[in-house]
Amino acid sequence: MAAIPTEYPPATDAEFADFINFADSTSGWSEAYSAETVHVWDQKSDKSAVNVVKLHAVFTDIDAGVLYDTLHDPEYRQVWDESMIEGFCIEKINSHNDVGYYSAKAPPGVSNRDFVNERSWKVTDDREFLIMNHSVIHPKQPEKKGFVRANSIRTGYLVRRREVGGCEMTYITQTDPKGWIPTMLTNKVTKTFAPKIIDKLEKAAKAYPEWKAQHNPTDKPWRV
Repeated sequence: MAAIPTEYPPATDAEFADFINFADSTSGWSEAYSAETVHVWDQKSDKSAVNVVKLHAVFTDIDAGVLYDTLHDPEYRQVWDESMIEGFCIEKINSHNDVGYYSAKAPPGVSNRDFVNERSWKVTDDREFLIMNHSVIHPKQPEKKGFVRANSIRTGYLVRRREVGGCEMTYITQTDPKGWIPTMLTNKVTKTFAPKIIDKLEKAAKAYPEWKAQHNPTDKPWRV
């Protein structure tokens, strides 16, 4: 398995293009879940025993920009993400890349997990909205007692505006929770848990415009 990076070069256009191509790819995936507006696939990887999971969802009445803002806004995440314990920016690299910390509650009997990720984002012609992340090591946020430091090998969102209205989102994740959790269980839980986040995200996105209007409405640094 590749070492977790200790440097933080900004994401390149080629890396964004590679993520889009991977999100749009159709070969190598095995269907894990299928519903009218939500589909989930997974595939094995030569980078880790943890599978890559891909989720595609259609939101008929949510604007792509609103969904993108919902995913980005750190203050609003504290409102809708019930799993979140803490989240903050450790280091801003430039206007489209940063290193951040995120910790999350785990089920009873399992240690809470935390992440230190480099995150990169891009908007293409106000039609495609991308957010990508991968784990890094940062001296200001070493591993700490009470948490297992998980590894995001490759995670990201591709949100697209639909010509008929609304948007569609492709979510890619390959995340190793570390600790004692067996890989087989990780692969099973990840692909069954993924659809459950859609209902929560849809409700959050629909409520975001009203919430944002009352909470620093012009403060959207991810839109610069």
